[in-house]
Amino acid sequence: MDIKNYHQNFLASVGTLADAEGEFMPTAFTRHCGDLLIEAGEFDDLTALHFEGTGSRRRSLKVNGYDLDNADNSIALVASLFLGAPYIQVVTATEAKAAMKALQYFLTDALDGTFLQDREESSPAYQLAYDLRNRGTNVSRFRLYLLTDGRLSDRLRELPAEVINGAPVDFHLWDIERFHQLHQSQSGHEPLEIDLTQWSPKGLPALKVASTPEFATYLASVPGSIVASLYGRYGSRLLESNVRSYLTNRGKVNKGIRETIYKSPQNFMAFNNGITATASSVVTDASETAIVSIEDLQIVNGGQTTASLFFVDKESKGKPVLDQVYVQMKLVVVEPAVANELVPSISRYANSQNAVSAADFFSNSPFHVRMESLSKRVLAPASTGSTYNTKWYYERTRGQYENERNKLSAAEASRFEKQYPKAQRIDKPALAKYLMSWEQLPHTVSAGAQKNFVAFADQVAKSWEKDDAAFNEDYFKEAVAKAILFNTIRTRISKSPWYGHAYLANIVAYTVAKLANLIQSQGRGRLMNFDQIWRTQSVQPEVIDVALQIGEKVQTVLLDPRRDVQNVTEWAKKAECWNRVRELPFVLPAPFVAGLADPSAVAEKRKTAKDAQKIDNGINQQKRILEISTEDWTELREFALNNRLASPTDLGILDLVTGRRSGFPSERQSARLMALVASANSKGFQSFQP
Repeated sequence: MDIKNYHQNFLASVGTLADAEGEFMPTAFTRHCGDLLIEAGEFDDLTALHFEGTGSRRRSLKVNGYDLDNADNSIALVASLFLGAPYIQVVTATEAKAAMKALQYFLTDALDGTFLQDREESSPAYQLAYDLRNRGTNVSRFRLYLLTDGRLSDRLRELPAEVINGAPVDFHLWDIERFHQLHQSQSGHEPLEIDLTQWSPKGLPALKVASTPEFATYLASVPGSIVASLYGRYGSRLLESNVRSYLTNRGKVNKGIRETIYKSPQNFMAFNNGITATASSVVTDASETAIVSIEDLQIVNGGQTTASLFFVDKESKGKPVLDQVYVQMKLVVVEPAVANELVPSISRYANSQNAVSAADFFSNSPFHVRMESLSKRVLAPASTGSTYNTKWYYERTRGQYENERNKLSAAEASRFEKQYPKAQRIDKPALAKYLMSWEQLPHTVSAGAQKNFVAFADQVAKSWEKDDAAFNEDYFKEAVAKAILFNTIRTRISKSPWYGHAYLANIVAYTVAKLANLIQSQGRGRLMNFDQIWRTQSVQPEVIDVALQIGEKVQTVLLDPRRDVQNVTEWAKKAECWNRVRELPFVLPAPFVAGLADPSAVAEKRKTAKDAQKIDNGINQQKRILEISTEDWTELREFALNNRLASPTDLGILDLVTGRRSGFPSERQSARLMALVASANSKGFQSFQP
C-alpha cells in the first residue's frame, strides 16, 4: 500500500473510532496512534486526554496522552498534532518544536507543582500532573512523543536529548511516513538497530554454534553493564511483548539477582539462567568471532534479569557494581521471511518452564484460527432496515482487514465492506476487553490492552486444553453479542447527561461487569439473553436503561474523593475499586429479570453447539488426513516403528492410510492418528504437522 492510500485508511480508522467512542477526532487520533504503538512495543498502555492551556510565565502547555506504568520505570508523555486534511500536509519544524516545548513545559510545571495551583482537581490533566509530581525522582527517563498525521519537515528529523529533574529526556517523532513504515514492516514493530561498538569497541565476542537456511544461533558472555545500558537506552522495546506484559513490578529487583551481584558477582553467570534473544540480522567482525551490530534485538526470555541489572546499576549511583557480572546469552538470528512463525515458537519454548507459557497466544494459536474460521462462515442476521446479511470480521493478525480489502479491485472492495462492515471488525485486544468485562474483571481490563490480553489468554488457554469443542459457533455468536452489548452501552453512556466526558473506557468496563454481577446474584439462575442480542444485532431498551443507571453509579465510585488513588485511571486498575463497585446497592427491576434467558434452554443450545463442533473437528481431521500423501504416512510409519511410538492399534490405522489395507479411518481413528503425529513431532518427526 502506498503512503497516500495508507493516509486515507489511517484517517478513516480515526473517524470510525471517533464515531464508535463518541470522541472528538483529535482524541481519537491519539488513541489510534496509541493502539499502533502499543502493538509496536513503544508503550505498555496509553491513556489519551486533551489539554491545552497556559502555565507559569504564561507559557503554552499541551499534553494529549501518557503512559506511566512501564517496566523500565520510564514515563511517556504525548503531544499530538492532528491535521485531518484529505491530503498529506507538511508540519514545519517551528510547529513541531512548539508542540514539544509545550509538552516539556507541562512536564516541568507538573514536577515543580505549579500546574496544580487553582485547577480543577477532577480533570485528567490535573491528576496526571499530581502523579508526575508524586513520582518525583523515581523515574529512569522521560520519553516525549510527537504524533502527527502530517509529514514532518526534512529540517526536523530528531531533537537532542535533555535532562529534566535529574532524569534524561529523549524525544520521539512519529509522522505519517514513520507510521507507514511501521505498517509495511513484516515484524509489526520498528526494528532496533544497535551498534555494540559504543559499549565494546571491538564488538561482542560470540561463538556461532548452529546454522540453517532459516536461522543461526550464537552464544555470548555479555557484560552486565552492557545489558543494563541497553535496557536503560531502549527500555521495554528490547522485550518481546509477552515478556514485557509479565514484568508487572515496575522498578523492582529480584532478591536473588541483587544478592548475587553484591555478594558473589563472579558467580552470576553460573547462578543465573541467562537471556534468550532473537534478531533479524547481525554484523560480525572480519574474523566472525565478534558481533559488531544487531538489528531488531528482542529478548524472549530473561526479561527479569535484564530489568534487574538495570535497576541495580541505577541504584548504585555510579559505583561499578556490575564490573564482574556477565550474563550468558543465546542469540537466534531469524530470517525475516519466517520470523512471524519461528519467533513465537522460540519464545514459547524458551519460556516453557515459567508463567509466560500461559500467555502463548500468538496469532497462529488454534483459538484465533478457529475464531477467524467461524467469522468467515457465520452469517449475522440482517439488522433492522437492512435487506442483506453481513458477517463479523475477526482480525487474527495486525492490519488483516485493511490488507485483505486493499488487495481487491474497487468493486470487490465495495462488496467486501458490505459483507464485513468496518463497524463489525473485532481484533484480539477488543475481544479480550469485551469478554473480560463480562467475566467481572474490569480492573484487569482497565490495566491496559496488553495486560488484559495476557490475562484473557491465560483463561482461554486453560479452557481450550480442557475442552476445545466449547469454542464453537455458539461461543462465537455469544462473543459478538457481548461486543454489541459493550459498544452499545459505551455509545449510550457517552451521550448521557450525567456523563462527565472523561474515563469512558473505565466506566463502560465497570458497568458491564456490574451488570453481569447483578444478573448472577439477582437473576434467580436466569442468564443474559445473548441469543436475542445476536438475532436482533441490537440490545433491548430495558437492558440499556438498567445499564445507564448502573453506569451513573459506577462514575460516582470512580470519581469518589475518598478513593484510594488520586489518579482515576490508576484507581480503576485496583481490585479494591471493583470491590466497591460490586458492593454498590442496586435492585434489578422485575421485568428485567423476567426477560432474562431460561438457563436450561441456554445449556441445551451450548450442548448442541459443542456436539456440532466435535463433529466439525472430526471432519476436519479426516480432511487433513486426505491432504497428506501416502509417502508421508509411510515415512511416519517407519519413524514410529523405529522410535517405538506406535501400538498395534496405531499400526493398523496407519495401514489404512499407507495403502497396506483398504478402507479409510473413522473419526475416532483419525483423532488417534493425529495424536500419533503430534507425538512423533515431539520426538523429532518433521515431515508434516497434525
